[in-house]
Order: sequence, then C-alpha cells, then structure tokens
Amino acid sequence: MTAAAFADFLRRELAPTPGRGSATFRLTLACVIATIPILTHRIPHALIVMIMMYLITQEDTAATLLGSVLGVLGVTVGLGAALLVWMVVLDIAWLRIACFFGFTFVGLWLKRALVIGALGLALGLPAALTMILPDLGPLPPESLTEFVLWLWLTVTLGLTVNVGVQLLLAPGDPLTLLRRERDTRLRLVENALRELAGSRDVASVPTTMSLATFATAGMSRPLALLKTASLTNAWARQHHDALATAITLVDRLVTDGRALQLVLSSTPNAALNGSLFRLADACARTRQALAEQASSQATEVAAPPIPADLHVAMPRPLAEMERTLEQLSGVARVAPAAQTAKEPGHRLLLPDATTNPEYVQFAVKGALAALICYILFIGFDYPGIYTSVITCFVVSLSTIGSSNQKGLLRFGGAAVGGVMGLIALVYLFPNIDGLGGFWLVFASGTAVAAWINFGGPRISYGGYQTGLAFYKAILQNFGPAVSATVVRDRLIGIAFGLIVFGAVEHFLWPVRAADRMRARLVDVLRSLAAFARMALQPLGEQGDVDARRLLISQQVADVQGYVESSKFEPGVGAEDAQEVERVTADAQTVFVILLAIARHPATLTDSPDAVRAATIRVDEDVAQALEALADRVGQGGEAAASAISRSLSSFERSMAALVDAPGARATRTGALELYRELAVAVNRLAESSVRSMQPTTHPIVAV
Repeated sequence: MTAAAFADFLRRELAPTPGRGSATFRLTLACVIATIPILTHRIPHALIVMIMMYLITQEDTAATLLGSVLGVLGVTVGLGAALLVWMVVLDIAWLRIACFFGFTFVGLWLKRALVIGALGLALGLPAALTMILPDLGPLPPESLTEFVLWLWLTVTLGLTVNVGVQLLLAPGDPLTLLRRERDTRLRLVENALRELAGSRDVASVPTTMSLATFATAGMSRPLALLKTASLTNAWARQHHDALATAITLVDRLVTDGRALQLVLSSTPNAALNGSLFRLADACARTRQALAEQASSQATEVAAPPIPADLHVAMPRPLAEMERTLEQLSGVARVAPAAQTAKEPGHRLLLPDATTNPEYVQFAVKGALAALICYILFIGFDYPGIYTSVITCFVVSLSTIGSSNQKGLLRFGGAAVGGVMGLIALVYLFPNIDGLGGFWLVFASGTAVAAWINFGGPRISYGGYQTGLAFYKAILQNFGPAVSATVVRDRLIGIAFGLIVFGAVEHFLWPVRAADRMRARLVDVLRSLAAFARMALQPLGEQGDVDARRLLISQQVADVQGYVESSKFEPGVGAEDAQEVERVTADAQTVFVILLAIARHPATLTDSPDAVRAATIRVDEDVAQALEALADRVGQGGEAAASAISRSLSSFERSMAALVDAPGARATRTGALELYRELAVAVNRLAESSVRSMQPTTHPIVAV
C-alpha cells in the first residue's frame, strides 16, 4: 500500500459518522468517572477497569448490557476455577504449566464453539493468566490470592460504571440500528444511481457517508448487530435468516454500485440514464417495502418488478444490481412465511460444536503458541513481555486473514498509544499540577482512542489497543509515572507473540479464508439439498428441520466471515471474494424460500396422494440440483441438467385438480407461488455459480 493510499484509508476510517461522537463521549465519560473511586480508594490495577470498558462498550445498549453480565459471570467462574486449581498446583511448576495449557485450550475452544464466543474468552483468559502470576513476581500465596481478588473487583467496577453510563445516555436497540444501517446503504445506492443519471434530486444522507466507505467496511457491522439483535429480540430471532439474506444482498448492491460509479465515471453513457432512473426507483420502492415490513410486520410487502430496457446493453454491475433488487423483492415476499412457527430457544453451543474438528485444531494452535511464549519468557527471565501470551490468545482467530488483521491492529494500536503515553510522560505531566490537569490529559487520550475504537471494523480494534497502551504508560502507579519501559516491553511482547503465533499457524493446520470460504459454501449447498428433502415434513415432526435450519444459518455466517477475512490475506483477489459473496447471497435466497415452504400450512398430511408424490419429486429434483451445484463449486465439474421443471409442472397440475375444504384454493395458490419463487431462485443460483466457477453452461432450472 502506498503512502497516499494509506493516508486516504485513514481519512475514510477516521471521518465523522453518525453516532460516533456521542459514543466517544460516553466511553470517555465512563473512564473519567471510573478514576474517581480508583483514586479515592487507591484501587490497584486501574488498567483492568479501562480494558473492560473498551472490550464491552457497544453502540447499542443491549449488547453492552449482555456483554457486561456475561463478562462478570465468565471472569468470576474463570478466576474461581483458577483459585481452586492453585490449591493443588501452586508449588508444582510443571503441573501449573499444564493447567495453563488446559485453561487456554478450553477458553479458545469455547471461543469458537459457543454462540457468544466472547464468553469463552472471559472464562479462559483470566484463568490462564492466573497460572502465570507466580512467575511474574515472587509473591507469597496470600498476596497472590489478594491479587486475584483485586482483579475481580476491578473487572466488576469497570463493567458496572460502564453499564450505568450506557443505560443513562445510550438507549440504543440493535434491531433499530440494523434497520438504520440497511436503510442508509440503500439510500446511498439510490443516490448514486440518480447522480450517475444526471439528477440532483437525491435522498438526504450524512455527508460523511459514501458508497466507497461502505464497500470497504463490508458486512461486519450489520452482522454484529444482527447477532446481538437475535439474542435480545424475539422478532429478530424469528426472522434471522431473512435479515441475514438482506444483509448480504444489500452489501452486494453497495459493492456493485461502487463498481458502477467507477465504470461510468470513466466512460459515461447517456443511453443508460433511463435504466439508471428505473433502477433507482426500484431501490427506493425496495427500501420503502422493507421499512413497512419492519414497522408493521406485514405479510404482503414487496417492491414491484423492475421494467427492463431490452434495447440498451447494460454494464455488468448495473445488470447485477437489477438482479439483486429482484432477489430482495423475493425475500420480502416470502420472509413472513419463513418465520419460525415457534420461537427457537436460546442455544449455548453452535450446532456443529461437537462435530467440527476445526474448533479443536484452532484451540490447539492458540494454546501451543501461548505455551511457547510462556516457556520462553520464563527461560529468558523477561517477565515484562508476558503480553506475548495475551497476544496469542487475542489474535488466535479462525483464519490467517483475520489473524493478520488483528495482529496488525494490535501492534499498530500499541505503537500509537505508546507514543501518546510517552508524550504525556515527558511533556505534559511535568507541567501539570493537580487532579484537573490529570483528567484533562487522561480524557484527551481516552477520546482519541475511543474515536478510533468506534470506527469501522477495519480499524476499531486498533482503538482498543491505543487506549490500552496509553493507560499502561500513564497509570503505572498512584504517583508520577517516570518509566517508559512498560511501553517498550509491551511492544516487544506483542511483536514476539505475533511471530510465535504466525509460525505455529503457518506450520500447523494453516487455514486460509480464501480456501475455506469456498469449502464452506459447498457445505451450505449440500445442507440446502438435505433441507429441501425434509422441508415438507409434517409440522409436528419438524425437529430435524429446525436443527438443519440452525446448521445452515451457522454455515452461511461462516462464509460471510471468511469473505471478510479474505480481504486481509495476500494473494486473494477482491473479485474472487465478491463472486463467493454473490453465490452465497443466491444460496441464502433459496434457503429463505425453502424455509417458507417448510412453514407453509399446506403440509403433506393434508394433501392427496398425487399432490404428495409430485411435491416429493419437486423437492428431490431441487435437492439434486443443489448437490450438482455443490459438486461444481467444489470440484469444477459439469452438472447434469435437472428435471425440476417437469416436476414443477406435475405439481401444479396436481394442485389445480385438488378440490378440498373451503379455503383450500388460497392455500394452493400460496404454495404454488412459493415453488415458483424457488424455481427462479435455484435458476439464479445456477447462473451465478456457473459464472463464478466455469465459463459457460446452461441454467439448471427452466422457468
């Protein structure tokens, strides 16, 4: 990356955005308030108080409150378990090291296997770090126990103060924020289309937002909001799959819209103005339809179809945007029918927690890297670089790309925070007398770190590291801080941990996001095939349907995460990630429609034999088509044409011949519409996978 490109990246990421200033103020205020009991009662380990605030604070109150409660619970259990283990292993070095490895392994496994992965971090990290305390300082057992109890108090203090400030000043709802995020992106796409067509009549959006910003940010923030909303909102849980599909489709619109801006800015084409206006109008209708569905939870909202201009050759980004808007319209039509008939209960573990070997491999890699760092800093008699152990724990993520991203942000943020701390120690504190001056410097540094922390997903973790390094420099003790060795040791420890973890990850089960996103996409298609075969089980026997639905949702979330992580891996083209995202969006559309069929009242038990047989044939043909697509994506082989169109015609004839109780005709029409939507969706999925994986072939479904 050139210096100019890096400067442009920083300018985009540090630009003001709606809500960023208020979130920065809340976090700064919470940190300043926390210093009052710390200084009044001389509470040690003030750094931990600030760390917890940065780790837990989110824009929405629900996520902050949930994270605070789980944080206290996890740290309490982790530290309590460590104290119990200390009773046996405190004086036995090799056994304590073994317990350190065990706590690290369990924490990392839970980080991947739990629905709320941060709970695994809260359980494992404090317990593992407690095992290394005897090697950081020669303290008697009573002092070590007191140290651990002070740690628990500082964690609780930080979370309590932070929750109080957030509840008073930030009554945010994650579902509302998610809808606002989606609406803003659709407005930006609409404005871009109108501006390219030469119109000045555009929707009002904040001047600091642009398609380029959201195209760079990707899906990380909406997916995080959806995860929190699904935990705290029953409606979001019921509509989780439709909301996730909409997130992917809207992100595709943003990406293609930005590509269209680049294409038409270099080669403008006045003949496209009509198509641009029609597409902008369709985008506005889609945005309005989604807003009406959210406000009234209606069942009949959808954007009208987009009239096509067959006399104008459209650039590929424009054609893709038209196609994506039609898919959004289809999702809006079938989403109400796709909601779960019964609200699913809260799950602690992911559906594949006990069957996916990657979770164990992930935990082994992170625990081994942390163990190597632990043994080496003891052997070198350099306890100041204990941050290398924490680094292995923190940057231990599912792929090389995501680990690289977090490692860069961790080191860069520590460097920036260390420089800020040195400036405070050398130039500011010697000229300050009194608590007011300290608060001024403290609040200024906190505001800088918090501003970065509330940026986009590509930079936010760097803000946490900036604040951590800054506090480590200025909060060394209750007197004047005169030593800068903590800044030096922290940077050395982080660099050492990154090197060790990078080496372990390279040689032991390396996982590249670029490879895993395609393999996981194959899993999604095969799971969809199995789901199609069981979609029309009687409603009373749909436990397998719900289990399969949860599994597919998790697999789709994995693909979305791999797409984002691949952006930080060398040698991975952006076009490849966009193609996988495109196929994933088409697969999600198929999933939502299949889910709607599974929840439709026209079940097999209420249908004649002919209808039942035709329906089973349709489901089997859909399953075979999806399996053929999975083979094509995974192996690149040719897929045979499916007989789904004949089965669909047979199903329609059987349904048309059905004469049953009053109201049966409405049920029959609804079922047919769902199957027509399914045929269109599978056809689109076939086309997108063909374009991504092979040069040419025929679509699987004839509609």
